[in-house]
Amino acid sequence: MGIGGTGELVFRLAVAALAVAGPTILYLGLWRFLTWLRDDALIDQLAARGAVEEPRPAPADVFASATAGLDARRCSECGKRTVAGAGRCRRCRGEFDGGS
Repeated sequence: MGIGGTGELVFRLAVAALAVAGPTILYLGLWRFLTWLRDDALIDQLAARGAVEEPRPAPADVFASATAGLDARRCSECGKRTVAGAGRCRRCRGEFDGGS
C-alpha cells in the first residue's frame, strides 16, 4: 500500500498549511483588535456615554510627560499650563488652546 491518492495528499498539505499559517493569522487578528480597542476616539465616545470610566494615564505616559517638561499651551477653561503631549487639562478636563 502506498501513501494514498492525490486527494489524501492535498488534504494533508491543506492541514499542514493551516497549522503553519493559522496561528500567525490569529495573532495578527488579535493585534488589530487590541489596537482598535486602544483607539482614543472610541474610549472618549464610550466615556462620554458613561459606558466606561475615564481612563487614567499609564505609568509610562506619566513618566514621558514628566520628563518632557511643560508645554506653552494653556487650558482654555482654567488657564493651567500643561505638560507636553497632553490633550486635555488634568484639572478641569477642558481642551487646550492652539498656543505653541
